[in-house]
Amino acid sequence: MGWFHAPGVSSRPAVSILAKADGRPAGAGVLLPRRHLLTCAHVVNSALGKDMLAPDHPGPIAVSVRLHGPEHTVEAHAELAVWIPPRPDDGGLGAFEWNGDLAVLRLNVSPPPAIEPPRWHPMAKRQLVRAWHGSGEPGVFADAEVSACDGRFGYFDGAERALDIEPAYSGGPLWSNEEGAVVGLVTAKLRVQGTLRRAWGIPWQRVARELDDAGAGHLLPRQPAEDMRDHPAYAELVALLDGPLPLSEGWVRCCRTVARQCGLGHRADGVPTAEEFAHLLLTRGRALPALVEAVRGTAGPVADDLLAIGRRCGLPKLLSPGEHERLLVQLRALPAAAAAGVPGAVRAALPLAALPAALLTGGDGHHEGHHDGDSGDGTGRGGRFEALISHVEGLHGDSSAGDDGVMPAVPGLLRAVEFVAAGCCPAEQRAALRRWNAAVARRLGVHDAALMDRRHDAEQWARNASRGAAPRVVAELDRCGAAPGGAPGGAPGGAPVAAREDDPERYRLRLWCDDGDGLRQVSDDTERPRGAQEVAQEIFAAVGSLRRPDPSGPRPVIELIVDRDALEVPVDRWKAAGPGAVLPIRLGTPYPLVVNCPELRELNGGTMLDQWRERWARLDAEEPVHIDDATAPDPEAVCGLLMERLTARVTVDVAAHRRTGVVQMCLAAGVPVVLWDRSGEQGSPAVHYAEGASAGQLPEAVRIYRTKTLQRPEEYTGRPVLAWADAGRALPRLDLVDPTE
Repeated sequence: MGWFHAPGVSSRPAVSILAKADGRPAGAGVLLPRRHLLTCAHVVNSALGKDMLAPDHPGPIAVSVRLHGPEHTVEAHAELAVWIPPRPDDGGLGAFEWNGDLAVLRLNVSPPPAIEPPRWHPMAKRQLVRAWHGSGEPGVFADAEVSACDGRFGYFDGAERALDIEPAYSGGPLWSNEEGAVVGLVTAKLRVQGTLRRAWGIPWQRVARELDDAGAGHLLPRQPAEDMRDHPAYAELVALLDGPLPLSEGWVRCCRTVARQCGLGHRADGVPTAEEFAHLLLTRGRALPALVEAVRGTAGPVADDLLAIGRRCGLPKLLSPGEHERLLVQLRALPAAAAAGVPGAVRAALPLAALPAALLTGGDGHHEGHHDGDSGDGTGRGGRFEALISHVEGLHGDSSAGDDGVMPAVPGLLRAVEFVAAGCCPAEQRAALRRWNAAVARRLGVHDAALMDRRHDAEQWARNASRGAAPRVVAELDRCGAAPGGAPGGAPGGAPVAAREDDPERYRLRLWCDDGDGLRQVSDDTERPRGAQEVAQEIFAAVGSLRRPDPSGPRPVIELIVDRDALEVPVDRWKAAGPGAVLPIRLGTPYPLVVNCPELRELNGGTMLDQWRERWARLDAEEPVHIDDATAPDPEAVCGLLMERLTARVTVDVAAHRRTGVVQMCLAAGVPVVLWDRSGEQGSPAVHYAEGASAGQLPEAVRIYRTKTLQRPEEYTGRPVLAWADAGRALPRLDLVDPTE
């Protein structure tokens, strides 16, 4: 065993295989690279409730598993990828032995960063091994000594005063602390007379052979014994690490720092050889950044040489483990509204980079059901941030090295962090992110002036973006019955109320203003019923209270939160007329007015919320879809159009009796932008007028059309309604009200 070695905790099995019937551990498993894990085939049979040694392939099945990290446990599913059945009828076997009995499963999630596949080493006689119960409980293990091993089977005898190996140990690792590696899998306990506690397992030698024969050898981890001398960076690293640095007083401290950051143990004396250290730097992704970080303060030229080797040879990881964890902690701590803006900031920082859409769906930090942006426990947010960091840190910078090749480029990740800090963070967190960025830049040798250039770009973008995000008034309307002498409030069967401009309904009203600093409630007496004119007056008053530091910026937007039965209430035509009013202005004329219906998005337990966020992220990329009676004559056809791709913008122009159903299907499917005409006129001129506008211009285009209906009503006969649900802007907390009250 070398100077570096896996710590003792790594012997604990990272995976529990759970029984389908009762969820209890059926056995354990060992993590492999690329989201795979290895266990015994009979453990899979046991988890499925089948005979343990049944040889037939179980088919396309999945089992529940638990991934045990140092700090938390993750529930996951794993699909069967490789099946090597037990073979008790192979020739030359004893009564208690069988060949085969291996299964490889593929996880549906990436393991937590703290869990990495262990090293493997051949099993040999007299090795002291430890087997762990499939529950993964840290104190439930059995110690034993390998008493015989012929490369096909390994027998091990339990130590005195040690736990006995039980069935739930099967499939778990046999860990050798001396080798710092797994040497085989626990397979079966022998039922023999006397006090001897004997079990047998599959040695690493046979594991490798069986998987190779099954065409799955590529799934096994590369072994330290493999010769790394062919790697293009190996010789350079060995020469550098064999130089003056190891003779310096601080070298031991640097080696221990790298071991700690990489989650490794180390010997108490001596230092690693140059060859062993080079091997570590080439096989553990963040080891080289960790070494650069350790030596930067005392051996700057060596740090520069290490970075240059990494760049030339394409070593992908930019951050040390500590830097990576500190960035994750800061991003996870962002308020929900700030976290929702992170994907847009990254996209703005790296406009030419190929960023997968799945990483940019603006859902981080949103926890539907808490419309003020409460992020819950942040687990999902952290996972998405981790994937985003992992992708962006592998991108090239936005500048090249100097003519002499000495000045390093500014990595894309550092530019992205500057944009996140400038555009998404409150002041205290902005300063913390910038301190993190400056520390990483120093470690990478990036000049302060270059980083300040990126900060200037980010601040300019943030100023422009804040001017581009229109201030808004959010108004929640809750129908509470007709005014005295008026018509009843609802139509039979829950149909929408007819679009009457002289609306006799009474409404409860809650108002919030959002002028760039978040939502603040501005309404009083929210339970008092109001008529249409009074609602319009209060909304106009709220618009007047908005702080608009740039009067030349976009017009404020009025966003109405309504239920599904109020989507076509003609709020845009309500007049704020009262005693002494000179200008009876309609609500939808001076400002863009849109509707938002969270109720429909949250149907079916909110299963379409991720679709809504991803559709919103594609608003400018996807082509709009037009739905009319010819293209979608029935609900199935409408559904097909909506699900064919992640459409973000739909125009609806169908017969009046179908319109409500089609619009509600669009909103329930998570389409964030839907335009239709409540006048019921076929070939809607309002839809035709507005559909030529870009997505960002659509609210203003609808507003302009509404002004034209006042100027030339005989020519502009449409009554456009625009549903607009921005996944990047938080909604207030909405308390559900009993509609019968």
